[in-house]
Amino acid sequence: MKKVFIKYNPYQVTTEILVDDNPLKKNSRLNVGDRRLQEWVDDLPDILFEECNERNFEITFHGTIPDYEDVLAIAEDAKKKNINIRVEHIPAKEVKDKESAIQEIFDTIQNGPFEELKKPDVVKAFELAKSSDYEVNVVATMSAGKSTLINSLLGQKLMPAKQEACTATITEIKDNDADHFTAKVYDKNGNLIESTERLTYSVMQRLNGNPDVQKIRAEGNIPFVTADDVALVLVDTPGPNNSRDPEHKAATYRMLSESSKAVVLYIMNATQLAVDDDSNLLKHVAESMQVGGKQSRDRFIFVVNKLDDFKKEEDSVDAALQKVKDYLADNGIENPNIYPASALTALNIRTILSENDDDDDDEVYEAKGKVRKFNRNEEMHFEKYAPLPTSVKEQVANRLAKAIEDGDANEQALIHSGVVPIEEAIRMYVRKYAKTAKIKNIVDTFITRIESANSFENTLQQISKDEADKKAIVDKIDSIEAKLKSGEEAKKFKTQIEKINYNKEISDVADNVIKKAQERISRQLSDSSSRLTRYEAEEACKNFANFADDLQAEVLVRLENLIQNNIQKNAKDLLDTYKNKLAELVEEVDIGDVKIDPFKMILGEIPTNTSGMISSSSRTEYVKTGERWVENTNKKWYKPWTWFQEKGHYEDIMENQEYVDGEELAGRFFAPIQESLYDNRAAAVEYAKEQAQLIKNNFAAKFDELDKVLKDKLDDLKQCATDERIAEKKLAESKKRLEWLENVQARVKSILEI
Repeated sequence: MKKVFIKYNPYQVTTEILVDDNPLKKNSRLNVGDRRLQEWVDDLPDILFEECNERNFEITFHGTIPDYEDVLAIAEDAKKKNINIRVEHIPAKEVKDKESAIQEIFDTIQNGPFEELKKPDVVKAFELAKSSDYEVNVVATMSAGKSTLINSLLGQKLMPAKQEACTATITEIKDNDADHFTAKVYDKNGNLIESTERLTYSVMQRLNGNPDVQKIRAEGNIPFVTADDVALVLVDTPGPNNSRDPEHKAATYRMLSESSKAVVLYIMNATQLAVDDDSNLLKHVAESMQVGGKQSRDRFIFVVNKLDDFKKEEDSVDAALQKVKDYLADNGIENPNIYPASALTALNIRTILSENDDDDDDEVYEAKGKVRKFNRNEEMHFEKYAPLPTSVKEQVANRLAKAIEDGDANEQALIHSGVVPIEEAIRMYVRKYAKTAKIKNIVDTFITRIESANSFENTLQQISKDEADKKAIVDKIDSIEAKLKSGEEAKKFKTQIEKINYNKEISDVADNVIKKAQERISRQLSDSSSRLTRYEAEEACKNFANFADDLQAEVLVRLENLIQNNIQKNAKDLLDTYKNKLAELVEEVDIGDVKIDPFKMILGEIPTNTSGMISSSSRTEYVKTGERWVENTNKKWYKPWTWFQEKGHYEDIMENQEYVDGEELAGRFFAPIQESLYDNRAAAVEYAKEQAQLIKNNFAAKFDELDKVLKDKLDDLKQCATDERIAEKKLAESKKRLEWLENVQARVKSILEI
């Protein structure tokens, strides 16, 4: 039996693995680097077997409970391959242990002696990291019960049930623990057209019927989370074929894409699987789930709703869930997280039965009947089928035990309805992924600033004490400042920036996107019938139009990702170029015990997260702002619904014909789309190149700011080297400031330890 030790820190995303107390070989596949445990843990049993030529293992896992349970799960699955793994757990500090410590340190910093640690951008970075929204996207096909499920999660009727047949808006519902909902309403251009201080069901009905409304941003109480816990946002997205705005379809594809990390509640109707609406969406889900390991699987929660609508003699819950698994497998989705539910039962318990106990009321009588049905019929205890980890199952079981002890029939039925496990699954994902990432982001905002301040104070101490080398120090500082001002040096740096070029890479990726789209059109053409009646031709064209809508949304999102990836790469390389410039300056100064490191002194000023700088560049947040875009004649590549302008569809070849040539119909229908694909490819590539130059210009201005910050710090150091009185005063101040810094630095670093 091989003994394996794994220490995994989800806050720093670091992994240490020993086999029989020995470090891994350099070529071992278990050298996982900075990948999340969930990205590689599925392969752990196979790798251990291959590299150790052994089937029996004892793993000692040092990490948090959610991660430990993932290791337990793969150990259980390994039995199917005849690989036996016993797992022991060394507890680690959980998320809840970290958050109060972070707030205490932030308060300490804001009351401390360093003004640069109190700057608005530092405070903003902390607040942003602390309160960043976490989206749970809800998507469903027709009649799946999406609005009912959202209402059951909210504990009140807010979303109109009829919305599922006519959704025309995207509704975002953010948790803020308030006692009622407020909302801001926007049109398709992002203009605020209405605000309401008390959002109700009737107001939502009116807004959904308003053709000018594209987005509703609501805030109120989502009961199963607290605003302090996480800034959760439920996003109600239009269904695949029921939106009046094609941009909504693109929004759905963005949310499903592998680049997104948001939770997706994919609601399915247990009584009506295999509808045409969702086959293309499920294909995209399958693609996303194949990238990123277990985390990608975890973020998709498949809710099988209306499972209580089966009559007992017709089917069983097990059989119904197996049909769902088979259906998803047919669409390329393996090992899905399936949660059976009755959203209506949960909603009625949380609304009707919480307000009224009158059996003469038909709604109350019917709701009570469902409560009895769920409590009496063990097969209807849906929480048993939920794929929750052991610790979360225990929490649900304890809650159920208390309800039984208290004689609370409604609470028992609520848990059996399956909605409570769904809420726990969302909370589990947030704890495992969102909160650990949030903690690291917050700590990172502290560490770089503190290290910069520490470097400067240490250098100042050395200069103040070093009498012999003060003149040499001043000369070297003057030399650095001269280089910063030098036109030749600036020209050299500008040349390095301009050399950063992704034009070929952009073109290659865009060509690949269009190639895949063309392949899909070719398959559609090859499937077309040769002889159609007029009615069949009309139906075929409807199918073509749906296919084209999906294709346009897919291409749009892929081209957007191309541009965004290019921008991020560009930003990273620009920062690396500037860091190299500073590294060259480091070589200039090394006098005795004095080491001046320009890079470390302004490290806190250099953005570690480039998204803020990217956002500040004009026209770069193209998805959200809707500002000026690259145009192609009278069409805009980023608005799929304009692709057919002045192109026409199929009417001309259907007029006065009893029969239609299906192949010709398909060819003529898709000809303008194929032309548009290549036009839009060219427009997207050109736009990406424009953005690259825009980012370069924006970062060049930022680098000028950083040079000025560095010069100011060098001037302070030079003062200490030339004025004894100032040096003496700075030395006394610096000693106290260093002691304060070292204390805070130790506290900050300890937050990321497990």
